[in-house]
Amino acid sequence: MFGLRYAVGGAPIDHSLSPILFNLVLAHLRSRGCFSELDASSVTILEADHIDEVLGWGYIEHDKHQPIWKPANQKLRSLQTHLMSEAMNVIELEADARFLPRVRPTSRRIKNAQVPDRSSSNEVWINLTSPLKHQIQSVAFTPIDEALDILSVNVLRYDGQGWYCATTDGEGVVHVASYFGIDAASGAVLGINGGGGAARSIASAWMKHGGCIVSIGGKRQLPATLVNAKPTDEVVFDLIVDTELSLERAMAGIVQLNPVYSPLRGSIDERLEYLSTVSDTIDGRWMLAAQHLECWRSLWTPHLSDQLPTLEQLLTWLVVVESRLEQN
Repeated sequence: MFGLRYAVGGAPIDHSLSPILFNLVLAHLRSRGCFSELDASSVTILEADHIDEVLGWGYIEHDKHQPIWKPANQKLRSLQTHLMSEAMNVIELEADARFLPRVRPTSRRIKNAQVPDRSSSNEVWINLTSPLKHQIQSVAFTPIDEALDILSVNVLRYDGQGWYCATTDGEGVVHVASYFGIDAASGAVLGINGGGGAARSIASAWMKHGGCIVSIGGKRQLPATLVNAKPTDEVVFDLIVDTELSLERAMAGIVQLNPVYSPLRGSIDERLEYLSTVSDTIDGRWMLAAQHLECWRSLWTPHLSDQLPTLEQLLTWLVVVESRLEQN
């Protein structure tokens, strides 16, 4: 049986929903007969301000930097069996997604990605969030995309021999935008507030897909190489992403994505309605779920990209599991 350890690191991290997403995708692959031998021996969150603290856990597992996980109000390490059980149950009960994309997205295609097809017995998969995304700069990491060039690494893989890295925030936003009827490839204009790791990843991916990028401010602004349009009075935005959460107000009539996700309230149906694709405000769960799928598709299991769940499936399942954890 192959072993696998998964963690998501950053600060703050106690609210992260990534462990739920990890279990849901793994449960889905198992249900389809993929990776039936794969055992996730450890799933955790790591409160860390420096990348060395996360990499240390990657080499030698330890109990440091593991706070109480807010979605279940207890340590995550002891919940793995329960989380996998919840994931398997919801996949069986919610076979049909509750969301309908406005535009069917095109799956990401990785060219010349030199990553192992099969998992070794020492696999470690890690997601990174703020403030760690810009801290990976070493030649010891093999990038499969522009992650090191733009200083925005949010996913790692250690195969027992070496480290691989990638950036998936941007591809995730391109994916989400299509669900809300916004196609970067048609030249859609994206306004970005901020210039941190997530902003750079989003700008890079949007431009690669043929879209226009306008920097609309923030404490840190995008580098000139990641901007290809100017903020004039004539510019009509198709989407705005506020990566710094510092915009004073939403712009009327413009779809806006908030990368942060707040706790949901109400019944499962009410929560799904709040996240609906008919809204002009895109909750951060969409971006989180989409970039997580890209991690599996591009770096962790590229050979299983056609077996992954759809974004609408994954988000439906996430809402149900979140609700169930709150009730326990």
